[in-house]
Amino acid sequence: MNYTLRIAGQDIPVQADFTDEGTITATISGRSLIAHYRVISANQIHLDVDGAGVNAYLTDNQEGKLINVGGITYLVQDADALAQAGPRRRGLKELPQEVTPPMPSVVVRIMVAEGNEVEKGQGVVVVSAMKMETTLQAPFKGRVLKINVAEGEKVMPGQILVDIEKEEEKKDAG
Repeated sequence: MNYTLRIAGQDIPVQADFTDEGTITATISGRSLIAHYRVISANQIHLDVDGAGVNAYLTDNQEGKLINVGGITYLVQDADALAQAGPRRRGLKELPQEVTPPMPSVVVRIMVAEGNEVEKGQGVVVVSAMKMETTLQAPFKGRVLKINVAEGEKVMPGQILVDIEKEEEKKDAG
């Protein structure tokens, strides 16, 4: 199968074929490789490429997939689908709809309390992974219903750290 992936803003041609269960043969930008993979969980895959093992952590994003390999997170998109969809403005509206870490992390700081009103894009939780801190933001304006973690707790991608009730958007009457 042929794909064009947009990784970190660059379009990369990829030809990938699943040769048998757990093995993929790929040609990426003209470089051929064989990778063995094992699905660890819905958000983690272990890859063995050219004898080197590496874990990849994946999470969905409104724009594509966030994939973390070796401590670096990449936004991976289907460039062909993007071309068909046409241009989009980038901004806070593209935040994930849930407060969840992009990779296995430790909660460093909780920046809100239950009952707090939050604005779209406001920092709510700080997590640390591989000596890097990431501030997770409120996906929309609303009220914090529940905090599901404590500082120092280990968390995984897909785990919802803070439940936020979305504020209904009010339309001006005139």
